[in-house]
Amino acid sequence: MKAPEFIQRIVDFDRLMEGENRDSTDPDDTEHWCAVYTEMIRFKEGLLGQTQRELEKVPDMRQELRGNDIPFLEAELRRLRSGLAFWEARRAERKKRR
Repeated sequence: MKAPEFIQRIVDFDRLMEGENRDSTDPDDTEHWCAVYTEMIRFKEGLLGQTQRELEKVPDMRQELRGNDIPFLEAELRRLRSGLAFWEARRAERKKRR
């Protein structure tokens, strides 16, 4: 049985955000995606921090959180940071050309 489509998207750590076009050179797109990635990183860092705090509160959850949730959130943060780095580099290229 094939995994549902949303599961396939979740584990695709190279995926782009919906509507994201990395071929765009529009300065508004660059600023938009920098803002989106920055906010998503902030949000996911908050989730990771909250998850890590739960390890101390509820010892019975440690194995589940360490084995599944934390590695997933860390991988997701790497994906988001990579996306932000892409758009920040695009922004820097544009500023160089001015």
